[in-house]
Amino acid sequence: MNYRIASWLMIMALCGLVQSSASAQEAQDSLYRTEEITVQAGDFTIVGDLYIPLEGTRHPAVVWVHGSGQITRQLMVPLIKPQIEVFIKAGFSFFIDDIPGSGASKGQLGNVVFQDRALILTKEIEALKIRTDIIPTQIGVAGASQAGVVMPLASTMTSDIAFMVAEACVAEPSYRQDAYLVKHFMICEGLSPEEAAKTARMQLQRYETENYEEYGAAAEYLSSSEPCKLIGLNNPPVSEERFKARVKSATKLGAYYDPMPLVANMNFPILALFGEKDKNIDSAQGMEAYRQAFKTAGNTLNRVELIANANHCLYEAETGCVRELMAQVGSGKSYYSAQTLGIIADWLDQLKTRFDQADLKAQ
Repeated sequence: MNYRIASWLMIMALCGLVQSSASAQEAQDSLYRTEEITVQAGDFTIVGDLYIPLEGTRHPAVVWVHGSGQITRQLMVPLIKPQIEVFIKAGFSFFIDDIPGSGASKGQLGNVVFQDRALILTKEIEALKIRTDIIPTQIGVAGASQAGVVMPLASTMTSDIAFMVAEACVAEPSYRQDAYLVKHFMICEGLSPEEAAKTARMQLQRYETENYEEYGAAAEYLSSSEPCKLIGLNNPPVSEERFKARVKSATKLGAYYDPMPLVANMNFPILALFGEKDKNIDSAQGMEAYRQAFKTAGNTLNRVELIANANHCLYEAETGCVRELMAQVGSGKSYYSAQTLGIIADWLDQLKTRFDQADLKAQ
């Protein structure tokens, strides 16, 4: 799957463009303390930071799930700091790690990257459950982009997830998301809407046709496209034998995999947020997919929200294009809107009330 925004942000971090601020230290002094935690998950050794509110002795907790790429705490914490503070002010501890192979975490994600990441997530939840300062029945997950696959998959491996916050998460098979991405990337880069639309059609044709000649024509077209090379869609065509052997299953992890049936089976509260100007994923499609899944799930705290004038990271944006986002992060001028943080804070208050009511019934 090609969720490239994380990789671009990682490059900027390595170039020293993402900086922590003095205000972040001030917030730590008044709101929380941090503790580095190491978690063993199979062959992976995961290192992360737990942000613990200074007020109170036992807290609900959330585990942050990154998008794609070799992402570290050093990169992400400055970018999501206002959101971390919303969780802290609501009384939640917040855990964020280094993806394996980056930062202090050890191990390399293999061909089963989503299973690996889901396994790691379940082990991180297990590690938080045994802490005396965490309420074991009130641990949830929050994440962005590719986390839209990892979090639902983890829900099939553990019954310990108590809630989920999905931010600009993929909600359709990755080949369709890639078609949306390449179309809008090309338009943002100044190419004609007609050429962008044709490239998107070729991406869909490559995966949906049953005719090998049509498949080959689409694959060759995409392989010669410079924008496709930039976002990783320029794979050469496979042999006719491999083409005919494709497994076009929506339930098997791969290009045709759809995470939404898993979301429909989740019986815990979910908040799904989408950016109005997101050029990486189709917000309209994602919102409708989550709404349909929620009809099946039937949880009263399930909620879908569109963030006005927000991009793929839910920052305020004028265009939502990748280069604009890179410039925002590179300059340190990337801001969550008051709407983004307000919706999360309001939903966490409702969630906390439900947790408190459940505790009273259990007494």
